[in-house]
Amino acid sequence: MKTKQKITAWLAGACLLGTLLTGCGNDTNAAQQDTGSVTVNTGSGEPVVQADENVKAVTSFSLAYNENDGLDPLACTSEENKLLSQLCFERLFLLNEKFEPQMELCASIQRNNAKSYTLTIREGVKFHSGEDVKPSDVVYSLNNARLRDDSTYQNQLSCISSVKYSGNEIYIRLNTAKSEKALEALLDVPIFCKGSEDDDIPDGSGPYKIVKSDDGGIHAVPFDQWSGGVIGFCDSITLQPIANSAGAVNLLGTGQLSMLMQKDAEDTAASGAKYTKTVGTSRMHYLGINCDDAPLDNKNVRTALSMLMDRATIAQTCFAGRADATSLPVANVPSGVKAPAFDQEAALKLLKKAGIYDRDNDGYLEIRGGSDFKLQIIYNKQYGTKGAVLEQYAKTLNEMGIQTKVIPLEFEACQSRLSRGRYQMYYGEYEMTSDFDLSAIISRNGDRNFGDYRSADMTSALTDLNNASEEDYDTAYQTYLTCFAKETPIIPIVFERRLISAVEDFPKGFDPWPDQIFHGMGNWSAT
Repeated sequence: MKTKQKITAWLAGACLLGTLLTGCGNDTNAAQQDTGSVTVNTGSGEPVVQADENVKAVTSFSLAYNENDGLDPLACTSEENKLLSQLCFERLFLLNEKFEPQMELCASIQRNNAKSYTLTIREGVKFHSGEDVKPSDVVYSLNNARLRDDSTYQNQLSCISSVKYSGNEIYIRLNTAKSEKALEALLDVPIFCKGSEDDDIPDGSGPYKIVKSDDGGIHAVPFDQWSGGVIGFCDSITLQPIANSAGAVNLLGTGQLSMLMQKDAEDTAASGAKYTKTVGTSRMHYLGINCDDAPLDNKNVRTALSMLMDRATIAQTCFAGRADATSLPVANVPSGVKAPAFDQEAALKLLKKAGIYDRDNDGYLEIRGGSDFKLQIIYNKQYGTKGAVLEQYAKTLNEMGIQTKVIPLEFEACQSRLSRGRYQMYYGEYEMTSDFDLSAIISRNGDRNFGDYRSADMTSALTDLNNASEEDYDTAYQTYLTCFAKETPIIPIVFERRLISAVEDFPKGFDPWPDQIFHGMGNWSAT
């Protein structure tokens, strides 16, 4: 029953968004660690305020429900069901538009040391079943999220070695050091009621719950005990069953769907979408570099190549504006950090400092010894956007006298070249965890460090960042990014943006966050 209630809440939340768019377990005193196999969903969004009497409600709205995916927030992979889960479940922390963690269910967090933290949760929060949200539920949810084989949060929570509780306190121990801000970002995980894992849908605490109507249809309806207040936008959201994402696109095109979300930058906007918005993601596109291959072993050469990347133009032309240009591996760059910018003149100066310039005035740059500076960049030819990015980049490099060749390969051939180190540069795409940890690419033993990059300075900066206290974090963060800009172990290009399409105008106050499209729904009003 709890699962059905949760499903109802989840779907209801989705329905709410649709409507707005169209017009709109037991506690013990002993420390415990729950690890049973649970299917749970959480993550509704920032608590909404009491519904304003001036808020204009919508009368109808529909969202897609992928029947082949399920509504388990830990295991669902379709964009349709992920969207629904945001309405039915809440999380310890949410990420705002700058990917800064904001408290949702968490009431306090204390850093004991870089590998140990203590948390408490807000009191008075209810699940859709009417049960109180307790520390035991949070522990059970986090342990299932990090240990279940089907959990999509396993990698995100791999730094956690144990989660326990005693009384009203939750204890998290890590196997690798993490700053407080980094851990908060990683705790962006749905929380569900312990004991609801056998239900079709786990019991959540979000503003909407999923219910079945007498005619067999599925709807999302407001949760009247939601701690965020009263939702006054939509009394019921219809959930349209689909078999796959293509079905959702078709329904939007025929007007049977109010809104959908598309993640892949390769996808074109759905037919019938009259209004679109985008929201940031942590999926980074970048150029990997074989740092063992001269002259790419010189950091000045790598930085110069980064400065010859016209990211702003690439984001607009190759990604149709559905990407944020970046020369650093984070979404939020502090003002005190000087990021490498597109600057051809400065790039040529750096190359000359590394001994690379046009020695014989033939229009081509030569390395030490007189040989032409030539580059080859490989990529998986399955993705047309990557090819378009590289052709534009190669055009710039060739104009600057760097003879550049773009080589499209089958996936298997590309992986073979990377594993054997037989490449100079490659086009990579990496779904970063929510703390934007780059260890997998730049650490000596990182599983994506194909170019065997090593730097004592970079290692030290990353270690200091992970061990930084709250007082020292900003300084450590700037030092890390400044070191990256000087070392350039990889060349970041863009972060993708997720596309939200609708058939009617978005509601007034619509302000989606990366992990919570329904953020601020208490202030939404039909347009």
